[in-house]
Amino acid sequence: MKAHFLKLNQLRFIDALKRKGKLSLAAEEMNISQPAASRTLADIEALVGQQICTRNAHGFVFNEFGDVLAARASRVVAEVENIGRDIREVADGLRGRVRIGAVTAAAIAYVLPASVALRAQAPQAQLQVDVEPSLTLMQRMRAGEYDFVLARLSATDDPAAYDVRPIGEEVLSFAVRKSHPLAGRGRLAFRDLSPYDWIIQPAGSPIWSTVVDAFRAEGADFPERVTYSASALLTLATVARTDAIAPFAREVAGLLMAEDLGMRIVTLDMARPASVPAYNLILDKGALLSPLAHRFLSLIEAEMPRAIR
Repeated sequence: MKAHFLKLNQLRFIDALKRKGKLSLAAEEMNISQPAASRTLADIEALVGQQICTRNAHGFVFNEFGDVLAARASRVVAEVENIGRDIREVADGLRGRVRIGAVTAAAIAYVLPASVALRAQAPQAQLQVDVEPSLTLMQRMRAGEYDFVLARLSATDDPAAYDVRPIGEEVLSFAVRKSHPLAGRGRLAFRDLSPYDWIIQPAGSPIWSTVVDAFRAEGADFPERVTYSASALLTLATVARTDAIAPFAREVAGLLMAEDLGMRIVTLDMARPASVPAYNLILDKGALLSPLAHRFLSLIEAEMPRAIR
């Protein structure tokens, strides 16, 4: 018995003959002539050392040995077809793994809708999105952990090492609970916000720097009672339960104010806007993106207010 010498086309023929039950139909599926199909069956039986099926008035009937062989052939053919499909899907960006990082505003404004679109196009794709401050994201980018990030270059990053595509500035909103004393008042100055508790990202962060500059520009005193935290969950809980004020990116604040979330959060009407310097879509010039990462990148770019070329 030399069953292990069977070729893939012979296994395909066994599978076709078992399913179709007729030599002519198996030959048609294999795109060969009926005489060629007869020779293929004879070659198979010669290799395995015994007859695998018999002909009757209705077609071919497999014996016990043939049934075992056909079951194995069917699994092999299916696996080979799966290999081909998987390779095609990887090449088309429909399968694989992509990992990116994003600052909070970019994650909500661009990554979230793009990830929904990616899931619809590529249900088998593995997607990981880390939401962190730019400093952390760039540290991990340098370590090769991300395909790309939506963040800001740090002072230690070499701009020449990256493909940096500007996205836009991050406009801040100042969130409070609906019962806050300032809620509903119009054209507030930053000096109006000084007497209240604040919860804000740690000193040195882009949002912290922007808020400090906004108070300084008005000659207003920076708040004395400040809690520093990078935790969005702690910040949100503090705002919801106290009269603390928290700066959020406009996209984040818009999400918090959504009626279906029921958080009872509002934003203050400020007379003067405050914006964090632009963040960027950052790719390592030396890295080769996978087809799936390319697909996800295109979906993110499609969400941006203007095309990035």
